[in-house]
Amino acid sequence: MKNRKNNAFYTGLAWLMLCALCSGCAKKKAAENVNAGDSGGLAVRYAEHFNIEYMQDGVKLVTDHYGRLCLLVPDGVEAPDVQADLLVRTPVKKAFFMSTTQAGLLDALDDESLYDSVAAVTIPAEQWVINPVAEGLRSGRIRYIAQNNWGAMDIEAVIRLSPDITFAGVLNPGSDDFEQFDEAGLGYAVLGEWLEDSNYGSLEWIKFIAAFYNKDREADAVFREKVARLDELVKLTTDIPADKRPVVASGSVYGGVVYTQGGDSITAREYRKAGGRYFLEEGTGGGALRITPEEFFDKARDADILIYNSMIQYTPDKAALLAESPLFSLFKSFKNDQIYVLSFGYYMNSAKMDVKFEDTVSIFHPELPGLNGLKNLSFYEKLPD
Repeated sequence: MKNRKNNAFYTGLAWLMLCALCSGCAKKKAAENVNAGDSGGLAVRYAEHFNIEYMQDGVKLVTDHYGRLCLLVPDGVEAPDVQADLLVRTPVKKAFFMSTTQAGLLDALDDESLYDSVAAVTIPAEQWVINPVAEGLRSGRIRYIAQNNWGAMDIEAVIRLSPDITFAGVLNPGSDDFEQFDEAGLGYAVLGEWLEDSNYGSLEWIKFIAAFYNKDREADAVFREKVARLDELVKLTTDIPADKRPVVASGSVYGGVVYTQGGDSITAREYRKAGGRYFLEEGTGGGALRITPEEFFDKARDADILIYNSMIQYTPDKAALLAESPLFSLFKSFKNDQIYVLSFGYYMNSAKMDVKFEDTVSIFHPELPGLNGLKNLSFYEKLPD
């Protein structure tokens, strides 16, 4: 029963992400161009849902996804007279991370000392693949604050924790989910990395987290390295002819409904970059789609590869897949043993998009040189019998 509930949670989370990714309702940046100023600030180039304005003496004015202004002031520096929703002293020493994906952005900075600032999270130790967080939970240094499917939580526990900042995600786009935080006077910053319309934009949220730790230049270096690797991988597939590109379907079943994405979605675009042909044509929508298993079967049955958007612990084998819909037994990808599911740490490793994309290229084109290959996939697993 517990696994079914968890599966419902992650399916709901995935559906929320799919809906929001291409909905077009997310906010624009607070400014057309980020002001790097004279303090050596670093521009935000791709992300559309946050902003950083660099000021004097290491002070930064950060605009979060909701358009709220966070004034970041280094310890020992007098705060300037700037209108903002909250003031945060940097580097942050006590943070509450409401989402594992935000911890994944922190992990990208490759500085284990930063985990000393993680005071609380909303996921228990056994669900973490980021070892410093799991160890901190087991030792009691990091507190687990239960959260009901990204909704209600023990706000009194957060008040007692008194974090310098809470890193929160967009729970329901277009609504105010933080009334309790506002009433309690708790400072928070809202991240919307999964609402970006490109991998580059999502990756750039590394800079958002880094700004609170005065690790701006380190974040920029990591970001540039990952972008360069993504560019290299795209070049590997650019000249592959259409008849050598596998047809790839993507989706998952829950409650008798298939959740997938249209042919103009970010998923479709990334699969094409990886050398595949998406099973839905362009012009079929840029957002998420909910269709019946029969409709999905009609469109996806002849696809060479199926990326089934469930994690391995919830869909551990083909029997579990057939329990969701027996129609999968008729899929070409099922018969040819070309169905892949997400690994346990897929969502948590939010900043490792370069590695995820390399996995995708490896699945689509295992013959290409210079890749980790099918035997060394990091974030996908072939569905076993």
